[in-house]
This record gives sequence, structure tokens and C-alpha cells, in this order.
Amino acid sequence: MTGITAAAVALTVGLSACSPSSGSSSSGDVSAFTVARTGDIDKLDPQLATAFQTQQTLGLVYSSLVKTGTDGSLQPDLATAWTISPDNLTVTFTLRTGVTWHDGTPFGSADVKASLERILNQSTGAVARSNLTAITGIDAPDPATVVLHLSKPTASLLYSLASVNTSILAAKDITAGTVGKSPDGTGPFTWKQWDQGQQVVLTSNAAYYGGAPAIGTLTFRVIPDEASILSGMKAGAFQIGLISDPGIAQQAGSGGGYELVKQPTLAYHTFMLNGRRGPLQNQQVRQAIACAVDRDQVLKTAAYGDGTVTGPITSPAFPYPATEGLPCTPGDTAQAKQMLAAAGYGGGFTLDTIVETGEYASAGAEAQNLQAQLAKIGVNLQLRQLPTSPYVQAWLAADYEAAVALNGGSYDPYLMYGRYFGAGGSLSKPAGLESPKLADLLAQGNATNDEAQRKAIYGDLQKQLLAESPWIWMFRSDDYYLVKSGVQGFTARPDELLTSLAAVK
Repeated sequence: MTGITAAAVALTVGLSACSPSSGSSSSGDVSAFTVARTGDIDKLDPQLATAFQTQQTLGLVYSSLVKTGTDGSLQPDLATAWTISPDNLTVTFTLRTGVTWHDGTPFGSADVKASLERILNQSTGAVARSNLTAITGIDAPDPATVVLHLSKPTASLLYSLASVNTSILAAKDITAGTVGKSPDGTGPFTWKQWDQGQQVVLTSNAAYYGGAPAIGTLTFRVIPDEASILSGMKAGAFQIGLISDPGIAQQAGSGGGYELVKQPTLAYHTFMLNGRRGPLQNQQVRQAIACAVDRDQVLKTAAYGDGTVTGPITSPAFPYPATEGLPCTPGDTAQAKQMLAAAGYGGGFTLDTIVETGEYASAGAEAQNLQAQLAKIGVNLQLRQLPTSPYVQAWLAADYEAAVALNGGSYDPYLMYGRYFGAGGSLSKPAGLESPKLADLLAQGNATNDEAQRKAIYGDLQKQLLAESPWIWMFRSDDYYLVKSGVQGFTARPDELLTSLAAVK
């Protein structure tokens, strides 16, 4: 694990365009601060959160044992230090003292123990459960110490514990069954209200260990149309506007009372195929679809070319050729048609395809482009457009044959795919495919701290993912932030979290 930490410190994922604080004057009063975005949250339990807006919001209310910097380095959060035994089977955390829950009760090791046990309890349905299954025991010998016992070395463990999905909850709330009903965290902002479909309101936590945020009231306003977000920024109605449409970003530019910040992300745009349904159970059919898709064309059409064609692994420390492993040249429709015919589907077929509306702007354009491309080989995409919450519900239930999706990336490849394709993965159902080869490669990569071995293993994992084609990986895009002139302290992140709002002045 120590090798992983050292590698992460060296990662560089920088901002392009200007920094929001460069050349800015003091913003003055930020006691009332509004962030405009197109989508709403969908739940109040951080351990169950999958939607980006939900993770962004609850990541400000709850804390984890550790956190990551913008460069991917591991940093203290509720734990101030940690030590790993020589055999990599025991991890001991020293907890921060003097921390209180938002209701004023003290935080301690019993909360950490209860939170991790809740994640490991299969009935919880926690998103990160499969990332923590190596934990065989949790000791809390005193209020400031937690000891994790592992069944095997787990290189990704610390990064797993830095996730919003491994947020620490109050033991009292777990016992009372109030988690997901009334958020009570230790983070920089406290929960105030949620008007569904309209706004979420948070307030500054005066007792936050990092110091009370200058933002007194933080409002996340739901503005369904990104053009309206741009208009609101021009009118001075918002302090920050979150934009995913590169066309709107091009219109926005900088000036006129705000600055445009562009941030490359770890997230990736993908076309998921449910390998448990119909023709998609045949690997050659999935490969044919993967071969038919011209990824560069999707990028240019849906994102104005503002991004990078990618393979499955987007972790900066693990770069690999984007399409090595496919049995073809992407975009070769003639070869794709031959492959479909050889698989017995020369006459084509229809795929029920879910498309999300509201969370990111390019989904519809991606779907239409894929629909046009795949029609050339006789595969008809029947598009089913759904708002964020119904989309997530359909996806979790694997109620789809294909899905246009935007997935969060990670600094650690195991965390990207262990929960989908690892043995006992917590999201194996919506992933749409069980593969012993993928599960074995994931287990191998997570069991060693040797960087050279991990790079070789994860290189094989990328090739195997492309060969089995459970999904078609298309591109990594940029996030755009419209930041009101004078706002200081906001830093865009590759993982799309908004934790720097706690430092805004």
C-alpha cells in the first residue's frame, strides 16, 4: 500500500484554462452562495449514492477516514495517521480528536466500526462493499484508534476509504435507523433542507475541524437548462454554474463577471451492453458493436471534440493504448457486419437503450450518434430517455439492454472495475457480465503493491475488457465551471467533487 501512496503523490492532472482565483480580487460577502446545476440529488445516504450530484452534495456533509488531494495523493481526514503492518494484513488508524457530529455529539472509533460494518453488511446494499470485503475484523480499542484486520493484502484499500461511498456515519444514527432520512455528518457543511427538483440548502458547520467555511448558506439550485445557467451567471444570479455541454462552454467564454474553468476528468463516457440479455450474451455480437463504433466521431459530434478517446482505464498512473485488445479497427462497419453474420445475427436486432436526461448534457447527442452508427450494421437502438432518479433505478435493476452512461473514474484501476467485474462485485448486476478472467485479473492487481506488476496486470485487464466488450468505452470529457469573478479558493477536481467550497472566501 505504501507503494500506491507514493505513486499517487506523483500523479498530475492539471487544470487547463485559467485558475478561478488567479487575478481575482476579494469576493467580499459569501455568506449566501449559490451553485447552479442541471440535476438534483436522488437520496440522502452517502453509502448508497451513485449519482454525481448526490456524491458532490453529501461529500460536503460527511467525512471519510482519509481523502484525496487534487493530484490523487492520500491525505488525512477523520484519521490523522495510519500504519500498515509488514505483512500488509493490519491497518491501524489514529483518529482525529475533538470532532463532533452536526448534532453536537462526539465522534469516535465506535462510529468508524459501525460504519464499516454497515457497509460490509450485504443487506445494506452499499456501493463500496465489494471494495472492502478483505476486511475480516474491526477493533476499536479506544475512542481514537481503529484497527482493520485483512484476509489478504489489498492495495486499493486506502483509496476505497477515501470515497464518499465509505463516508463515516454516526453509530447512533445507524442504530436508530435514521441514516438516509436526516443527514448528520462531520463535514464542513450541515444539512438544512431539500426541496426535491428545486434545491438543496446546506449551512456552515461552525465546529468543523478544518475551520468554519466562510460560506454561511450554500444552495444547490436545480436549473434544468444549461443555457439558463449561463444566462444566470451573466446576470450575477449564481456564484458558480456547473456546465457539461461544451457548446454552452464555448458560448460562455470568460469575462462579463465570471471566469470559465475547464477541468479534465477521470470520468468516462461509455455505452454499456447488458451481456445477460438476448444477442448480447454472445461475445462476438458485443465485439461487433464495439467494432462498429467510431469513438472519435462520437466525441466530435457530442462533445465538439473537447475530450480524449479513451480505453477502460483512465487512472493517470496507468496509461495504455485506448483500443488495443479489440479484434478490429473501431469504426469498421464492414468487418462489424461480418462478425454479426458469423454470430448468427446478420439480420440485425433491436436494443432497448436507456439514456439519462438532466445529469450531463451530451447524453442525448451521444445516443443519437450511436443510433446512427449502429443502424449501419442493422442494430437498432430504441432510445428510452429517463430523468436521473428513474435512470439510476433502471440501471441498478439491470432493466436495460444497452445504456448510454457517464461513469466516475478513480486513481486506482481496481476501484474503477472491482465493484462491476470483480468476484462478488456490489454492482455486478447492472454491469451486465460475469467473467472469471476479469475477476482474476482484478484480484491479482489488487493483491500486490509492486508498481511494475500492477501496471502489467492492469494492462492485461484493459485488453481483456476490450476483448470481452461488456461495454464500449468512448471518451473522457472535460468539466466546465463558470465561477463568478472575485470568488477565491474554489479548485476544480478531476474526480468532480466540490470539497473546495469549504475553502471559498
